[in-house]
Amino acid sequence: MPLGGADLPWPTGEPTAGEAQRARAMADRDKAREFTLARLALRGLVASVLGLPPQVILPAYECPDCGQGEHGSPGFALYRDHGGQVGLPIAASASRAGGWALLAVAPADDGERVRLGVDLAAVADLRNAVPEAAFSRAERRRLSQVPDRGAEAARLWARKEALLKARGEGLRTDPATVETLDNPSIADLSTSGLGLPGGFVAALAVVKP
Repeated sequence: MPLGGADLPWPTGEPTAGEAQRARAMADRDKAREFTLARLALRGLVASVLGLPPQVILPAYECPDCGQGEHGSPGFALYRDHGGQVGLPIAASASRAGGWALLAVAPADDGERVRLGVDLAAVADLRNAVPEAAFSRAERRRLSQVPDRGAEAARLWARKEALLKARGEGLRTDPATVETLDNPSIADLSTSGLGLPGGFVAALAVVKP
């Protein structure tokens, strides 16, 4: 989805106090606006999939260091009138790049939950930004064999980011130890099929706990 002026096909609600505070702390106002829009869009999509109004959906993100709050791996809870909240059985992930956002949600199927990770990247931003040491030996071999190393490096990096998000690890894990080639948990996404302009790569990872 573009993080521009177009209205979303689902209601989004309002940012939480924590989200508003994080946005105000960002020096780049465009990045702050995109952060807020993407957070609201993901929460609104979760509400739409579950058939709930976005006003009753609270962020319940999971951070390995801080616990549950408003940053880390996306999670959501249902607000109850008496002041309590209960976790919602849905996996979600989001990624932003170049004025666009990629969102994914997956409700629990018969009680079986999965973990999702998506990553969206602009090839121009990553062409010379990812060091060689971030790739595994097999991935470095792959990079030496393709005509457009920069584009392939961006594709592999998006796959790594998606898998690390799905695992809930992020870059706490050495990316060189994360093998993405021939990994059935990760899929490249068609950026044209998603309505993205040229120059982007995207990946989705699905992991069962």
